[in-house]
Amino acid sequence: MIQRKDLLTFQFYKKEKFTGSFRGMRYLIQKESSDETDLFAVYVWFGLYSFSATPETEKTKKTFPFAEESLEDIAKYLNDSYIRNT
Repeated sequence: MIQRKDLLTFQFYKKEKFTGSFRGMRYLIQKESSDETDLFAVYVWFGLYSFSATPETEKTKKTFPFAEESLEDIAKYLNDSYIRNT
């Protein structure tokens, strides 16, 4: 399963996005801004294709507050997404 330590440091997300995979599930985590508020945007999809090559209808998106504590919630969300779709 995906653990918090697998998601890099909070500082990383201030400048970069992160893509990963787990047993056929792919995910992208990045910082996005909405109404002057920073958020983590987490996209999940299944299959062989990259984020840009996967149709939007096959991706799910969930947002979290842009805070270090959210990375634990993101790991849980990714694991729940994998369990729901297998």
